[in-house]
Amino acid sequence: MKRKKTFFLMLVLIALVSCFRLSAVAAGADLSDGNFLEVRATGKFDMEVPANSAVKADSSFPLEVGEVVTIKATYSPFSASVDFGLVAPDGLFYGLNTTTGSFDKAIKVSQRGHYYFVVRNNSSEIIHVSGHVNY
Repeated sequence: MKRKKTFFLMLVLIALVSCFRLSAVAAGADLSDGNFLEVRATGKFDMEVPANSAVKADSSFPLEVGEVVTIKATYSPFSASVDFGLVAPDGLFYGLNTTTGSFDKAIKVSQRGHYYFVVRNNSSEIIHVSGHVNY
């Protein structure tokens, strides 16, 4: 009887641990020089991105051709020009721009491999960005 209770308790603990998500907090670096401050791209993100720089996730995620990555985010100040996108296996940044303070788009990938989530701030002031990435 004690073994059954212990086994059940272990299953409950495993189920609880698997439900937690990590939040990412980071500051950015210049995308053009290849130096990035690393943050995790696991669901939720909350970060500040310095002026004229970018933040790239420190962990990649594998995707197949045709898979879709959905990005939903808000940022302030709302007037800033911001690119949300992915660095593909070929090393190129594929991003979509917004200047409205919010972003809700999906990106369909055309290459098989590991991708990194990136937020690039094109404005001359620091921005605060938060949202979700689903892949």
